Amino acid sequence: TVRQWYDGYQFGNAEVYNPWSVINYVDSCRLNKNSLPKPYWSNTSSNNIVRTLVEKADFSVKQEIEDLIEGKTIIKPIHEDITYEDMDSTQDNLWNFLFFTGYLKKIREHQEEETIYMEMAIPNREVRYIYKNTVLRWFEKKVEQKELSPLYESILCGDTEKMGKILSENLMETISFYDYQESYYHGFLAGMLKNIGNYIVLSNRESGNGRPDILLKYPSVRGKAVILEIKVSKTYQGLEAKCQEALRQIEEQKYEQALQQEGYSQILKYGVAFYRKECMVKK
Repeated sequence: TVRQWYDGYQFGNAEVYNPWSVINYVDSCRLNKNSLPKPYWSNTSSNNIVRTLVEKADFSVKQEIEDLIEGKTIIKPIHEDITYEDMDSTQDNLWNFLFFTGYLKKIREHQEEETIYMEMAIPNREVRYIYKNTVLRWFEKKVEQKELSPLYESILCGDTEKMGKILSENLMETISFYDYQESYYHGFLAGMLKNIGNYIVLSNRESGNGRPDILLKYPSVRGKAVILEIKVSKTYQGLEAKCQEALRQIEEQKYEQALQQEGYSQILKYGVAFYRKECMVKK
């Protein structure tokens, strides 16, 4: 456990653990032998470098961040002569500072003419947590700043084509770290809907318990209720079939019955299917 969370740093040819985190973890184990590992480094000011990278990321950098979080590597030129003032002047400088400050570790290096290129990866689970947490906070901030009324209007008016288009556009701007599993899309969609005005948003992450993935309800039964069921397709061509599968599940599980019993008569039902950063919605 300690190796997975706090190992992965190199001094010369020696691989070392993060001493600050190990000391804190050992201290917590001294007080409680069942203590679980935590990201002790996550509250330090140096995490601003990760936040700057995420905030300035273009499409290609977002893809590289996704690759790193998934356990893959990236290759970047290394410049040891840059100063702190140069840190965010270019993307390459940011990658360099992430390496120099321990947010990336060296896998191997090679030289092309005068430039050294480094293959790098995230060193351990503690640092991976920092990347993930930074991405989540960035996404939440973007959602708060975004004008999402066109999405909300399309949901309440039944415009499935517009819904799919807006969700796909927003997916292109996000950074995924769940390898496009259903839990990622669930969190993405719930996050997009959390500011939908006067509607109550109920998010259910557990499958197979007789409740829809996401439910929107107007506080008064005179208003609308919306059922959204999410599916993930393995191919772009399979999106429509997954939408239909989601709609069948809504009917078979009788998700609308509870709403009808509450008194709702205007109930919209959507099958929402995702493939990577593409979305399709059917009703």
